[in-house]
Amino acid sequence: MQFQGSATFMKALPLMASAMIALVIGGLVGLGFLATIAGSSPGPLSALAPMYGSHWFLMILGFTNALISAELLTLLSMEWSRRVAPRSLVAGFLALYWVSIILYIAGYTTPALVLATMGLALVAWYTYRVLLARSWIGLPPTHYNYLLTATPIIMASIIVYWLASQRLGLPSYSLPLASLVLPVAAIIAVETRDIPLLLGIPPTRSLAARSRSLRLRAVSAYITSTLGILALASGHKTVGGLLIAVGGVLALTSVALLDAMERASKAIPASVKRHVAAHTVLSYAWFVGAGLISLASGVGLLGSIALGDAVTHMLTLGFMFNVIMGIDAILLYGHAGISLDKTPPPQPWPGLLLNIGLILRILYDMGMLPGSAAVAGGALTGIAIIIFYARNMINIRRILSQG
Repeated sequence: MQFQGSATFMKALPLMASAMIALVIGGLVGLGFLATIAGSSPGPLSALAPMYGSHWFLMILGFTNALISAELLTLLSMEWSRRVAPRSLVAGFLALYWVSIILYIAGYTTPALVLATMGLALVAWYTYRVLLARSWIGLPPTHYNYLLTATPIIMASIIVYWLASQRLGLPSYSLPLASLVLPVAAIIAVETRDIPLLLGIPPTRSLAARSRSLRLRAVSAYITSTLGILALASGHKTVGGLLIAVGGVLALTSVALLDAMERASKAIPASVKRHVAAHTVLSYAWFVGAGLISLASGVGLLGSIALGDAVTHMLTLGFMFNVIMGIDAILLYGHAGISLDKTPPPQPWPGLLLNIGLILRILYDMGMLPGSAAVAGGALTGIAIIIFYARNMINIRRILSQG
């Protein structure tokens, strides 16, 4: 199969579209729930009240799961092996995905989680067969191949243990908090590859890929952050916060950002480099900040705080979406077969709205702002995400239609 960026991108569209649908529904549900707990009227969103408890499922096992699976089954698969997952496998995953979402919304928690686990297992099986084999040009698997393969396996194991703990009375944890392992681990796994790739640095010149020390840091960040999230989900705020903060620092240093900026191809515009650097620093600042807030809460330095809500949104909206807006925003055009000279310059406004909205949300969680500010923050982050995806999808469609 010959590589055709636009063809590969089109094969990823069913997964990406599923992610977007879950994101929109989950975002509206979350905004309605936020308005309710903040003491404001949710207005028309009150119709979604029966779905409020599904917000985490829609955002993590819905949006995030589908987005990561699109990468593993199509985009990264094509780059590594020059093939994508068979249509039957993608169709099987999407069937499990949508039925699990419908069941969870309907209140059938256990069947929904079982089907979600089966979907993760399907992705893990395919990733194991493709990413852990030699590449199409004979390269051996790298550390991020192994970490990406481990990610759906770990997430599936987290769900399986939680289900078993509910049946057998074993020590357990908050599954919504524990599920944060999925986006955090996947991003740590792939960032040492994505940033040099985006900046036009061949693997032979990428310090993050060549340095054994930096590879070890990436693996350590992956393990430390995963353990930290699980500790926090189990109620151990101090240990969990410390591990998350250390994991964030290790993850940031593992990408060798300054070296990547220095080695970046001269064809990369300065505006792109500034955009990537700003969002990378912001993303890891939110990552480390999530750990520090948990640590401070655990040792009694913070008063009343909605810790779970703060950490969840610092790691998702703060860490994950800054990575998406800063790095994936540009790589997306490459996945669609669009050359860099035709790629529109990145815009700062979605990222600005996202981070302002998140700051309002966290200050509300810390008891420093009223509920109306939290609702405004939620609306700002939603608007930012809609603008970001709408702009890029419209641009990609326009460029591809022009040939």
